[in-house]
Amino acid sequence: MTPRVATVLSARDWERHLVAHAREAATLRLVLRAFRPEDVSAARPELDVVVAGSETAWVTGARIASWRRSGLAVIGIHPRGDSPARTRLEDAGADQVLADDVPPETIAHAAVSLGPAGPETRSSDPAGPVILVAGPRGAPGRTEMALALAWELGVGERRPILIDLDTAAPSLAIRLGVPPRPDVRDAIEGNHLSGHLPDAAIHRIGPIDLVVGSHREGSTPATPGELEDLVSSAAPGHSAVVLDPGPLIGDEHMVRSADRALLVVEGSPTGIVRAARVAAAWMGPLPSLILNRVPPRRRDDIVCAARRWTGLEPEAIIPHLPAVASAARRGDIPIRALRKTLSPLAGVPA
Repeated sequence: MTPRVATVLSARDWERHLVAHAREAATLRLVLRAFRPEDVSAARPELDVVVAGSETAWVTGARIASWRRSGLAVIGIHPRGDSPARTRLEDAGADQVLADDVPPETIAHAAVSLGPAGPETRSSDPAGPVILVAGPRGAPGRTEMALALAWELGVGERRPILIDLDTAAPSLAIRLGVPPRPDVRDAIEGNHLSGHLPDAAIHRIGPIDLVVGSHREGSTPATPGELEDLVSSAAPGHSAVVLDPGPLIGDEHMVRSADRALLVVEGSPTGIVRAARVAAAWMGPLPSLILNRVPPRRRDDIVCAARRWTGLEPEAIIPHLPAVASAARRGDIPIRALRKTLSPLAGVPA
């Protein structure tokens, strides 16, 4: 079969020559000339090979590793004589690394050899699902739900990983009493260089791995591409990746890229109004609605209002449980009752 190829747009001659060769010859099919990393992600189902030059700033080790984990072959191009650039591409795991002065026929031949007939699996570790635990502003209980879900998933040999992506008020480090560093920014920077989530950035707590949020003042927020790369590098070898992103407005890159989503809503009129705004802007897998801290005497009213204003059927209804807040204050593990309530949503046997 003819390989389906994307090039990363470059001002250097190799990219222009390869595009011209692809248009003249029938050895490969040029699907995309990518200007942004998101372009490649959007076209992923139609691609077999990405050809990218080291001169492009966002062609990092993390990006190359992410492409390969998703099943794409990668051909890295570097300026002739630029040994550091060649080494970066090789260390990131590019399938082939070529100098930028080779004939376009050579690059095309490499694409053919790596195309549909090439390696079927580029990651030796199976990747667990990405589960987003989202919610509106107002502290509906996202972090406690994310922690309880991750803890319940921590069975068997493969551990889940919980990542705190809340940029406004990251709280998992405080909740579990672990040091604030290394944090998610360290994980992103290490992944950027090596293409792998560094072990040094992971805190191991009970049955879960944890990447805590960043409390550093003035640090630059992570870009969508950096977050995508981090999640991609965390998924292999873990039973699941659970994300606590903080308050959402609905249409976020993380929402669209998750395999499963939970929408945590405070069981009150204010909580439902806030959740309705998130649900209206939602762009991703249909979330499982979690009603939290529901007053027992108003249970039916809250459920009816949630159905009406979010358009979702509640899949878990959690009453006000003082033991949940007590465990959080003490830094204890999530209480068993909460974990068991959430376990069916992740496919964990009760």
